Amino acid sequence: MTVKILSIGLRGLEGYRVQVEVQEVPGIAAMVIVGLPDASVKEAKERVLASLYAFGCDFFDKRLVVHLSPPERKKHSPMFDLAMAIGILKAMGKLTAPVSPDAAFLGSLSLDGAIQPVDGMLPAILAAKKLGFQKVYLPYDPTLPLHHLKDLDCIFVQTLEETVQYLQGQRVLSLSPAFRTPEITNSPRKHHRDFQSIIGHHQAKRALEIAAAGGHNVLMVGPPGCGKSLLAETFPTILPSLTHDAQLEVISLYQLAGEKIESGHPPFRHPHHSASSVSLIGGGTHPRVRQSLGKQNASRPLIQ
Repeated sequence: MTVKILSIGLRGLEGYRVQVEVQEVPGIAAMVIVGLPDASVKEAKERVLASLYAFGCDFFDKRLVVHLSPPERKKHSPMFDLAMAIGILKAMGKLTAPVSPDAAFLGSLSLDGAIQPVDGMLPAILAAKKLGFQKVYLPYDPTLPLHHLKDLDCIFVQTLEETVQYLQGQRVLSLSPAFRTPEITNSPRKHHRDFQSIIGHHQAKRALEIAAAGGHNVLMVGPPGCGKSLLAETFPTILPSLTHDAQLEVISLYQLAGEKIESGHPPFRHPHHSASSVSLIGGGTHPRVRQSLGKQNASRPLIQ
């Protein structure tokens, strides 16, 4: 019998439904992962088996095939570890309770069965909500701003054993005070210079004020030393704070890039004037977010 567990895959900020299918087949004992997995997903075989062994299950005499559907999309995150482990336990009869088709499982497994967050957790959670999931099982991450998410039950689990106990009704998990998610605070802007301290440049300052109020892009052109860099550096100090949706988008981008942002203000990026277009927007057949933080919901000056 084929067991199907759901998870979320990411392509940039766009999330899509991933169906993790697990089946025991005759043959030499092994765990085979198919469905265009990359190296991080292929290595999940060792992590998942070690976690199951720590949980008290030994499937080393079985041949298990794990299929990540849709097969035409490249899978490139250890986020599917938890879904694989739950699928194997279900296929082997160690988990008898039904798993809701409206539940998604996110998180990487350590060798002792602990569930760990990975880069891109927030965009995956937002994608799960957009795709109509009702529950998401995920590791607790205090940096995730989930307080405004409605119609999505985020169930924080710390270990594989805890997840199984909850699915079987043996354990009740709740949002204890330690699990309360933080608000996105508008901390003081960290800029050495302020827009109002600039003397002169009245026309340029007027143009930037209009751009800040209307959310327009700005292209600055002029000889070296005329004040372009100064105006661009102080421009974020007059930008309004990001809306909640824009904050989630910016935090998602920074998470995918492996960076942190703690403020609700528009971020300021200062690329070198000699940076190529590839280094600015990414390159390759499928541009990776680590090469660029992509589009952000804020006005950004381009210095020329």
